[in-house]
Amino acid sequence: MAKQKEGVDKRTARKTIRSTEGCAKSITFERNNKSDAVQLHDLPNDILGSILSRLTFRESSQMGLVSHTWRRLWRSCCRKLVFTSATMFQPGNRSIKHTRTNFAMRVNSFLRQLHTHPTLNKFVIKFGLRRKHTRHVNRWIRFCSVSRARHITINFTPGVKDFFMGPANSKYIFPLNVFSGPEGSSTHVRTLHLGYVCLDTTSSDFMIFANLKKLTLHKISFLGDLQCLMLPECNSLECLSISFCSLPGLSTCQPLQRLRCVRLHYCYLKKIELEAPNLTSFDLTNQPIPFVLGGSLNVMEANIKLLAKDSPYGDNLDYIYTELPAALSHVHKLSITSGLFVFDQLQGFSKTSARFINLRHLTMYLPLYGEPKSISGILRLAYLLELAPALEELELHVNGGDVDVGWALRGNMLPYSHNRLKRVLISGASVWEGLMELAYYIFRSANRLESMVLDPKIRIGAPQLDGWMIDIGRETIKKLFEGEEFQSIITIL
Repeated sequence: MAKQKEGVDKRTARKTIRSTEGCAKSITFERNNKSDAVQLHDLPNDILGSILSRLTFRESSQMGLVSHTWRRLWRSCCRKLVFTSATMFQPGNRSIKHTRTNFAMRVNSFLRQLHTHPTLNKFVIKFGLRRKHTRHVNRWIRFCSVSRARHITINFTPGVKDFFMGPANSKYIFPLNVFSGPEGSSTHVRTLHLGYVCLDTTSSDFMIFANLKKLTLHKISFLGDLQCLMLPECNSLECLSISFCSLPGLSTCQPLQRLRCVRLHYCYLKKIELEAPNLTSFDLTNQPIPFVLGGSLNVMEANIKLLAKDSPYGDNLDYIYTELPAALSHVHKLSITSGLFVFDQLQGFSKTSARFINLRHLTMYLPLYGEPKSISGILRLAYLLELAPALEELELHVNGGDVDVGWALRGNMLPYSHNRLKRVLISGASVWEGLMELAYYIFRSANRLESMVLDPKIRIGAPQLDGWMIDIGRETIKKLFEGEEFQSIITIL
């Protein structure tokens, strides 16, 4: 009998099962008679939990379907819930429509499997839901609050066009008061990302996110003022990002000591007054507005994109020369994007006593409009040397205009002695005659200039130049700077 049993163990067993499509499949497997073989589920629970934590949300939830043991382990180790179209619907499976109703049913079914509320590290909902789905979303938000999730993302922007902000009456109202209830708490939240929802800051029973470090608001409609309730008490806030939100202004009643990064894009603000003494990065996309960064002496980098003015033939050069030095006098690296009108009639500009006293690297993206042969309109940029006495690197990227061959350097403008500028790069140099005059002015003004690169190609925007036009432009630039004094410094790409 022993020999017969041993023979059975060594034989290859075959088993027939039926797939979900009803087709019979034969699976062959080898039986293992080694009792001391270590299986995955024999490992300690803390090691298995560590393995599950390194899997994606979809992979870890699928492990919970292997057996009851794995399901109990997954429930106890679940630290992140990510509900998106990719996680709730099988990729490539078109038998189930990706509708909002189906999405809500699947999320509800999933959460019912979690009999207890685990302590979550991440809670994400990303789908195109609206206010009519409030009953479902409220249940999920309460679950998120009771589970004390640290990083929360509620993003309902999928399906919304890029620049469309949407009407407020169709957006889900995010219940801030849920995080101040008897079961919830806002102190555990570290990051909060809200997209395409309505934010009601008028609630009187709301306790603020005291330990919030990162706040991101995208396409939000506000019922009340953001700064009156949320910002003043966010003492731990380090990064603030607001985009495509209609806000009349942004201000703080008291300094935000830990705030280091601010991004404001297409919010159509009328004014900005921030007290952030440790601010290091500032990013603004808006029409020219006055702004004050009180006590921000440590700003290392700033990106300013100025939208066009409503008035015809009115560029933002006066604003760049007056408001920006006053608000960002200590910035080290500055990028400016703004349209510039080039006409001989536009010769004057406003000056100020304020300076970029610490500015080392300046990059300007300038879509140019006007007369390609106008020189005085572009030479207004020469004031940059006086405005930034510590400047070491200057980049100018322009587009527009046509290639011409009848250019000649004039040098009528007296140079301004600049002792710090070392490197200059100008792209799109072959389409505006004034740019070559500006390059010549910088060459004569910068006493310690080490290199100047003139690129005939257009590096920003459209349309791009044809190859033969670039060749003509390159030859034109070479003729203008063919003297020996230019050879060791100027490089023509």
